[in-house]
Amino acid sequence: MKQFITTIVIVTFTLPLFAWNNHAGITYLILKDHWKGKSAPKVKVESLKSFLTKEKTSIQDSLSISEEWALKRLSHLTPTDDSLKFSKSTKDSELVVSFYKALRVNPNHKAALYIQSVPKRNGTKLSLNQLTTLNDKGKLGNETFLSLQEGQMIGADEVLVTATDEPDYDLDLYLFEDSGSEVGKIYGFGSQPFGNPAVEFSSQAPFHMGFYYEPGIIFALAGFLKRTYPEYRIHQFTELSNLAFRTGHPYWGYRFAGWALHYIQDLTQPYHSSVLPRVSAGKQIGVQLVSIVGYQSPKDDMIRFISGRHTLIEEYQYYLIRNLIETKNWNHPVASSITDVSSRGRIEWQGIDFLRNNVCKEAYDAAEPADEQLEHLEIPKYETLYEPNHPIHTILGSLLQNTSKHTRAYLNALKTN
Repeated sequence: MKQFITTIVIVTFTLPLFAWNNHAGITYLILKDHWKGKSAPKVKVESLKSFLTKEKTSIQDSLSISEEWALKRLSHLTPTDDSLKFSKSTKDSELVVSFYKALRVNPNHKAALYIQSVPKRNGTKLSLNQLTTLNDKGKLGNETFLSLQEGQMIGADEVLVTATDEPDYDLDLYLFEDSGSEVGKIYGFGSQPFGNPAVEFSSQAPFHMGFYYEPGIIFALAGFLKRTYPEYRIHQFTELSNLAFRTGHPYWGYRFAGWALHYIQDLTQPYHSSVLPRVSAGKQIGVQLVSIVGYQSPKDDMIRFISGRHTLIEEYQYYLIRNLIETKNWNHPVASSITDVSSRGRIEWQGIDFLRNNVCKEAYDAAEPADEQLEHLEIPKYETLYEPNHPIHTILGSLLQNTSKHTRAYLNALKTN
């Protein structure tokens, strides 16, 4: 049985799954009316090195606050090795890499000065090789990235739209002992709990998913599912955002907030909060038993159906959001669900301590009905966009309204002054 669950998880999370596949587009729609008809505040573009140079005495204090919180919350998290901690005596030439190592993220992340152009417009384009170390750049090749210059003024909304997509570019790649990286040997995360270490985008999965409501028998048989880290990242980047705003660096205040929002938005995706929706423990045991005696098709079908619906909703959402923005179709039911600021679309941010109770529980509870509705549509994979009244938009609109309301709640709680 444990082997069966492991097989499902490895196969499912080896696929190119990125929760919401278009964080920038979704966030663009969410922010359309966030400042209530006013222009978003302007902030001065600042390099990461400049921020770290000016605030080097406070960086480790911020990271220590997050680690202290996370060590109490996550029993599987180990303390950061003292040799990795950020020091105010670090040489200027080593500040950025030292900061990344203190965060325990990919030390090769580039943190370029840029915006993702949503919607597309003219400007000096940034090469993808200046943005990410990914070998398989996937759908990033469809997007337009424009270079910024330090000191340039830019809208806070553009910073947030861009930053919410950035953690998928390589921030959490190769961080485990079996990742084949040098930092994987010293970061203390152990072996990769699920997914395939040999597949580059799979290595980020444990940082972008959170399974907290599976039945006890599932956790008993597959305890590795508990080894996830999105809360750790959300806390780290929220603390850094608070530090940046407090010390007069609003560009990094918004950019770190966007990084935190990426993980929050990921957790609103039902397939990132529920491993096997609508597959009871009894059914899992049953298909495993019949596979032992030679009937493999039930297990193969289950894996195909689970991964297929997961892929479908992400693929469809990606192309739909792009189309809505390109055509300015704000009256589309999905666009309306995302931009809804009525009472049903408003909540208060309750803090990172309550992520599991509201964001993750809501996504977990949505997983079974959404999965069943998707199955009834009998759409094996994304091929085309449907008319606005198609039922897939009701499903997607409901899910993305949850993403929207939690994003708004987080932003409304930011201490920007």
